[in-house]
Amino acid sequence: MVNSKLVELLQGFDPQDWRAFRDLVASPYFNRNEDVTRLCDWIYRQSSNPVALSRAATQAQLFPGAPPDEAKLNHTMSFLLKLAEDFLGLESYWKDKYAHSNQVLMALGKRNLDKHYRFNLEKTRKVFAREEKPDARFFYAQYLVENFEAERFVRNAPRQFNESVQKATDNLDAFYLLEKLRRTCYMYTSQAILATPYNLQLVDEICSFVGNNLSSITTPSIEAYYRIFQLLSKAQPDEDFQKLKGLLDERAPEFGHEDLRDVYQYAINFCNIQILKVREQYVQEAFDLYSVGVESGVLLENGVLSPWHFKNIVNLALKLKKYDWTERFIANNVPKLAPEFQTDARHYNFALLYYNTGRFSASLEHLNQVEFSDIHYSLGAKVMLSKIYFEQDDYDALDSLLHAFNNFLRRNKLISNDARQAYLNFTQLLKKILRTPVQQLPKLTIEVENMQFLAGKEWFLEILSPKA
Repeated sequence: MVNSKLVELLQGFDPQDWRAFRDLVASPYFNRNEDVTRLCDWIYRQSSNPVALSRAATQAQLFPGAPPDEAKLNHTMSFLLKLAEDFLGLESYWKDKYAHSNQVLMALGKRNLDKHYRFNLEKTRKVFAREEKPDARFFYAQYLVENFEAERFVRNAPRQFNESVQKATDNLDAFYLLEKLRRTCYMYTSQAILATPYNLQLVDEICSFVGNNLSSITTPSIEAYYRIFQLLSKAQPDEDFQKLKGLLDERAPEFGHEDLRDVYQYAINFCNIQILKVREQYVQEAFDLYSVGVESGVLLENGVLSPWHFKNIVNLALKLKKYDWTERFIANNVPKLAPEFQTDARHYNFALLYYNTGRFSASLEHLNQVEFSDIHYSLGAKVMLSKIYFEQDDYDALDSLLHAFNNFLRRNKLISNDARQAYLNFTQLLKKILRTPVQQLPKLTIEVENMQFLAGKEWFLEILSPKA
């Protein structure tokens, strides 16, 4: 029973969930079966000790003195599982700011309670009118209301102008365009990674329509996803990037939170791709997007900052030589990370800062405190340590590290093939540099530039360039 779907579901309940769920189970509107109520109470009492929930113990609690009845127990468990699933659905329903009022409105209309219906229709429309951050759910909810009203209007006044038909159509158009463009951007991005492409239909037609009607489209998220698709699909989308950036600067408060976070992430990813193409102006662009995204909370999930965002911001700031800013950022924003990431993030990123400012001893001190709970910190730390040994002419330590690093890369199954190759190229190229006479080092520059996968490429180009 411990591994049953019922117990697995209920183990995810917090104290507030349990209070509400037990009230639901005790309500005769939802349940009149006392066996189900006893089962719920029994599982609740054992929630801190699920091992005690054996089938035999549960049978004894529910049906004391009766012979074991597997069918009856299974039926009781199934009924409680159905109630638990209904409970989760109801909780989600009550938290939806449109669903409840819309369903009440339609129920009143279907019962021909016209006075109540008209009152609730105006109240619902006022809720829509106050919405400052419309998203796809908003447009679909408004479409449902206006479409229902349009059908009622036709039955009552079939030959009069039906304003709700236009409202329903406008909201359906907005919902479709926003969702279609959003999902198209996702599919277009995903098919670059997946072996099997998605079937992208009506993309050209929709982009042509939106592009030709931007001046009349009042929803900024529709234009944003249109611009994002241009970033993903066009060879020279710099103008679209600037338009997207201007849209974020001017109209960010009008976006729904999820849409705004997605748009920032797409814009940042575009910048990262341009940086890989050595378009250095996008380092500042990415840094600006990250700075606003973190400061405004857009890039935080429930107040928590991703360690990957944290690391990327530090790397961008260091590329821009914003050393004082970086030190403040690390100190002030480590608490925004999830607790399990804070220690490694603090020590690794301080190590990176001190390495970039030539304070190698301080960098090594922090590297020694990184626990390498994440593979990317482990890889980055080994690269940083290799650079420090090289720049301090500690070639014995470097040779030993490169040998161990090479074995680590070949044995670790968590590293993607492209990343593995980039770091293997790092170790092999550094070994080659150690064997090459100083006067011949500049000749390796072409080899470095032509490598598709190479960790630390900029550093290699710097140490191989002829010194003045």
